[in-house]
This record gives sequence, structure tokens and C-alpha cells, in this order.
Amino acid sequence: MTVPRCIAVDWGTSSLRAMLLGDGGEVLERIAGPKGILAVPEGGFAAEFEATCGKWRTAHPDIPVLMSGMIGSRQGWVETPSVIAPCGFGDLIRRMTEVPGSDGAIRVMPGVEAVGPGGTPEIMRGEETQIGGIVARHGVRDGVFCIPGTHSKWVQVESGRILSFATFMTGECFAVLKTHSILGRLMADGTDDDGAFRKGLERAAAPGGLLHHLFAVRTMGLFDRLPPSELADYLSGQLIGSEIEGARPLRLRRRGPVDRRRRGRCPLQRGVRGLRRRRHPVGRRRGRHRGALGRRWRVTH
Repeated sequence: MTVPRCIAVDWGTSSLRAMLLGDGGEVLERIAGPKGILAVPEGGFAAEFEATCGKWRTAHPDIPVLMSGMIGSRQGWVETPSVIAPCGFGDLIRRMTEVPGSDGAIRVMPGVEAVGPGGTPEIMRGEETQIGGIVARHGVRDGVFCIPGTHSKWVQVESGRILSFATFMTGECFAVLKTHSILGRLMADGTDDDGAFRKGLERAAAPGGLLHHLFAVRTMGLFDRLPPSELADYLSGQLIGSEIEGARPLRLRRRGPVDRRRRGRCPLQRGVRGLRRRRHPVGRRRGRHRGALGRRWRVTH
């Protein structure tokens, strides 16, 4: 029987995922829920963590707890100072922060900060753990890591070190425009439609810019050029096409992007296929698990 060695917690803005890991990084048990940091009242992180992972802690009181994500932000349980890129996974491990009152049993991974074009700051929290796990497990040490999400990250990695990255608010913009703007009024639920999605990609590549292109989501519905069930895919294609175009400076530095999602119908992966560049699809969970396990060995040995 595999002995539990670590509790890994991915605590983000909108969700909490906890995993009980074995020696090889295999997931023995998993708990997930909607209690992201924005859903936890001030001062309530310890109680929420106990409600989620208390049974594991009771059964295995001596194993470490390793956290990553927005739980280490200013709005989280304990703010962990970020590490300035370029940096490697070892730099991040050395800068982990202990949760006060945990006697060193609970530690939080720092984020990574970088300077973007024009001198604007960039920051990530959680993605660095996924990248560290992918580097350790799959040996992919050079490339551009494309990490889809509410705020997508495109990360330039060389020799296993994070050099720079750019953030795109694609997922959040899609949710806002679909739910709270006039563009969503004509939309209806439907299955994924690759044709409508591809039309959105093509629209994003045309002259005029995103602010002009977006209005076509409404007019294509008004004039029956697309059925209501395809308008969301058309919007998704436009936003993702704009993101891919915006990431061009990073992509041109490498031979091809690394898309971390292998399973499911990830819209950004559908868009990246159109680049016709070398890709290495990698599972998100496996990367995070291996990253957490790497931290575990350095914390407990």
C-alpha cells in the first residue's frame, strides 16, 4: 500500500483543490470545491483548510502541507514575497513561506514577478509550480509554456528557468462579455462548434483590432449569419486569436509553444493548433503534482 507523503493544495481565486500524494507523486485522494480565496471570509482560511484537509491531517499528522496559487497573494492566507525572474524552481523552493502557527508544517510557494513590455509588472501565482513539475517530470527545459486559464500565461523557459512571461485576461473577458454585455443577449447554449470558433480566429487576424471585431459577435447573430448556439464559440475564437497574436513576441523566440493541456477540449489548444508549430501537450495535474512532490523532498529531507 502506498504511504501518503504530502498534502498538495492548489488554492486559487475561484476554487480550492487538495490532493493527498504518495512517494511518486501519484494522487491517492483528491478533494475539490468552489471555495477559492474570494469565497473565504477574512480570517477564515485556517477553518476552511481544516474543513477540507482535516481528515488527512488527523490520519497523517507528520506529513507536510505544500500550497501554491493565490493563497499566497495579498488577499490570501499569508502573503509570500515573489521571486524576480529569471529564476529556477530551486529559487522558488528556498523562498517558501511558513503559515504562522503551523510549526513549519504548512508552507506556501512564492509567486514570480517579471517586467513586461513598456516596464509594466507581471506576476504569476501557481503556474510556476506547474512549470516546475513539467520540467522535472517530462524534461521539457526550453520553450514557451502556454497555460490556459481565467488569466492565461505565456511563459518563456530556458534551461529550466523562467525568463519572462505575459498574462492575458482571456477567460475573464469571455465570462464578462458573455454574462454582462449586450454580446451575450443573443447567445444560447450549445455544443462546441469548431466552425464558429475558427471563424472567430480568422476575424481576430483581420485588420481593425479586437474592439472593432467584437461587435461582429452581435451582428452575426442579428443578421442570422450564425445561430445563437454558435455565438459563444465565435466570441471565444476572437478572444483566443487576439491572445495568440499578442503572444507572438514570446513565440518567435522559440521553435514552438508548449501547451500544457492534453485532455479535453481546451479552446486555447484549439487555437494554438492553427500556429502549425511544434507543440508538447502536457497534463496540467501531473505537472502540479510533480512540482509539489519536488518541494516535499526539499522540505522534509
